[in-house]
Amino acid sequence: MSDSSIKIRCGFSVRNAKGKEMAHDEETFEIAAYGEEDDVDSEEEHTARYCLNFGRRSTIMESLVDGSLIIEVRMKDMSTDKSITQFIPTNPLCKNVINKFMDEESADIVFEVNNGSCQNDEHTNKKSKSTTTYYAHRFILQDISTMLAELCKSDESGITTVSITDVTPKVFKHMIYYTYGGKLSEDELRNNAKDIINACDKYGVVHLKLEAEAMYIKSNEITMDNMIDNLLYADSKNLALLKETVMDYIVANKHSIMGKVSFSNVPSDMMTDLLAATARGEQDTGGAIEEDESVKYNKMRVGKLRKMLDEKGLDVDGSRESMIALLKENNA
Repeated sequence: MSDSSIKIRCGFSVRNAKGKEMAHDEETFEIAAYGEEDDVDSEEEHTARYCLNFGRRSTIMESLVDGSLIIEVRMKDMSTDKSITQFIPTNPLCKNVINKFMDEESADIVFEVNNGSCQNDEHTNKKSKSTTTYYAHRFILQDISTMLAELCKSDESGITTVSITDVTPKVFKHMIYYTYGGKLSEDELRNNAKDIINACDKYGVVHLKLEAEAMYIKSNEITMDNMIDNLLYADSKNLALLKETVMDYIVANKHSIMGKVSFSNVPSDMMTDLLAATARGEQDTGGAIEEDESVKYNKMRVGKLRKMLDEKGLDVDGSRESMIALLKENNA
């Protein structure tokens, strides 16, 4: 019933009880569109397809399965050869942007990153700090974070020089490379996770910060000895996922922890995170507790909250409470 003719490859086989093919036939033919064969007798418009000497009768009879003849039929549209993979080049934008990383000729931002070491000036015999220079572009960095946008404000010459004294050159390079669409390897993330978190938290490169946070959790086991330090670190850097991980550990090991670990330095506002972890533990054990939508919202894991915020184009860098408040505000 199509509007144009189609080419069909058709095959059919007879298989025995063990699935072995005992007889088969295959051919390719063209079927005209409905109504295209006006000059052909109506009796021949929809001709059946068949083949002679398909198989020996004895072979067919031996292939019966509980008295039934199983026929496998295969049909494939061959109007166009869909098996040939056509090469379609990818959009070059991402590659072009990455290629602009450290391009001195087109750069309008110059970062001078302190190496943290001193060198002797041969003329004055005084020690001076050495720096590493990185070239960047305002139009790429200005939308990454408000911090970078503030640093990259244009001066009269059109070229802005920024001094960086609180991040190592290696970590700063990782951070800027990421803003150009670069991907850091697992080893780079693992070996520099905490330094990357600290730098990205200061300069507002949120997505790399969260990626480094996930790697930090993956490569560092939470124990009774380090859980308080990790909890305080998570609180200071707004690492909601790390905080959730520590809270899950506390709930799972509460009997071992009680009386052995002091929580005197833990801020009281973390109680909400602890209650959420406890509620999730009850849920995981199958406890049937009636709850309204608000309770379910507060029991969501950090990953789900971040995903919902990201889908709405909202800020994903915040505490559990701030993420929930932002979602509720934008769902109203």
